[in-house]
Amino acid sequence: MLVKFAVIAGSASKDLGKRIARRLKAPYVEAKTRVFPDGESKITFGRIPKNSIVLVVQSTYPPVDTNLLQALSIISQARKVSSKIYAIIPYMGYARQDRQFLSGEVVTMSIVAKMIQAAGAKKIVVVDIHSKTALNHFKIPKENVSAIPELAKYFKKMKLKNTLVVSPDMGGSLRAKKFASMLNIDFIALKKSRNRDTGKVLIQSSKVDVRGKDLILVDDIISTGG
Repeated sequence: MLVKFAVIAGSASKDLGKRIARRLKAPYVEAKTRVFPDGESKITFGRIPKNSIVLVVQSTYPPVDTNLLQALSIISQARKVSSKIYAIIPYMGYARQDRQFLSGEVVTMSIVAKMIQAAGAKKIVVVDIHSKTALNHFKIPKENVSAIPELAKYFKKMKLKNTLVVSPDMGGSLRAKKFASMLNIDFIALKKSRNRDTGKVLIQSSKVDVRGKDLILVDDIISTGG
């Protein structure tokens, strides 16, 4: 039986949605978004082919809350014509809030997972999520796709010399190590500590001499780049 797909992308991922549709040779249903002065979003989109698996593509990079609500709105509306809705959310916001670190903290990722499921998603697909623990909050099939192989292909074409891969913290060392191994170059992982009360981050300087080297920083989220 031939599987039929239809792709709908929110305002944060229109280009990606169109590329996925072309790759699958599937119809692309445009979601038109209007944002009112107070920040509310109004979304309308055309007809979705019947009996198709609907791929809702919407990243939740800033503004996180706006893009998340748009994703929920599209999923909910698409559910009215299809029983199979797959949410493709390359950057999953709130993945850092996957557990309680301090008393009184809200585990926001748990709430986000429940909302996506309640909206009607039957599967969730993310890219290099910050914490695999975050995916455990979903009770539907989930898939965490790694962009590392594609990124490695890109950097191979650059033919950099005297290069070193750097992980900003020990938590991301496995990701950086995998990336470095694909390029057949060395890597280091810095030691990072965070004050849970103030959010202040302290990174220990490396003893490795990096003068004259091309450094590739590999991480899952860059909030400030500072």
